[in-house]
Amino acid sequence: MMAVAAMTGLAAATENSAQAIHLKEMAGTVVVQGVEIPYRLTTPDHPQGAILLIPGSLFSDVDGNYPAMGLAPHAYADLARQLGAKGYAVLRMAKIGPGTGSRTIDPAIAAIHNDFRTRIDVAAAGWRALPRVSGPRVIAGHSEGAVVAFLLAAQPGIDADGVVSLSGPSQSIYAIMRDQVATLNAKPGLEPDLTAFDAAIAALRAGQALPPGLAANPQTMMLASMPPTAIAYLNSVDREDVLQAVAKVRQPLLIVQGGWDFSVPPRHADALGQARKGLPTERAFFPELTHFYKHAPANLPPMQAMGIATESEPAVADAIARWASRLRR
Repeated sequence: MMAVAAMTGLAAATENSAQAIHLKEMAGTVVVQGVEIPYRLTTPDHPQGAILLIPGSLFSDVDGNYPAMGLAPHAYADLARQLGAKGYAVLRMAKIGPGTGSRTIDPAIAAIHNDFRTRIDVAAAGWRALPRVSGPRVIAGHSEGAVVAFLLAAQPGIDADGVVSLSGPSQSIYAIMRDQVATLNAKPGLEPDLTAFDAAIAALRAGQALPPGLAANPQTMMLASMPPTAIAYLNSVDREDVLQAVAKVRQPLLIVQGGWDFSVPPRHADALGQARKGLPTERAFFPELTHFYKHAPANLPPMQAMGIATESEPAVADAIARWASRLRR
């Protein structure tokens, strides 16, 4: 089924007094494989480039909030408006899921969204909705969205001038989850026992039910509670070779990474850079920033850092804008 885009007549104008740039925001939707997905387009009066912002793995709305989880970091809205103040049009998309504004139109075909690769189709629809401007056109993806950005950029007919990895992973989703479980179960001087978690992942990768008893294990409770559709999605994400995907991106790549990121730690950025093997690659590292580019108080637990609702650090947008200004169109 072809993707269909629609732009509503709703427009909200905001004024960035520091930059004296007038920003307009327009709400729109795309329909991809039986699901309507919202987006928000932030546009300055005279855009010098355009950026597609692809969301990460969780159920986020267009602003980068997570209504189903009660979290409102609004990182995508912050980044869009900060880049808008630098002269870039930014189209940010919601992720399909509860509370995000997405809507199932045709359940008979919507089940295909349980496959990670359908995220490329959704992003491609957003790419087509991104305005044509005289400056560079860039694909940016946050977290799991960075993997989507890598795969989209390598698709035939995608005329991107550059790609941005915003805290993108270098490993499979289950490897990342394992690291997170290890961090949460870490004790000074001791290696965490991840036997239960490893048994669960081995079963899921083999298409089997979880071994008895794992539903009550703290390491695997979340996996045990997931419906089959969610497990199918995770398995499809897990099959992606991220380093192979980033190596196939021929466009210039900017790797943005926060040093206080417990979801996707800095070593992932290092691995992505190494996989490029001489392809044009730059890095923007912010030692003090979280996964959502916030300043976290000292000793704040990793999960609580996800809920910080202050403005995302503008230096991230500054780095992206400087890098994009050097791209050739």
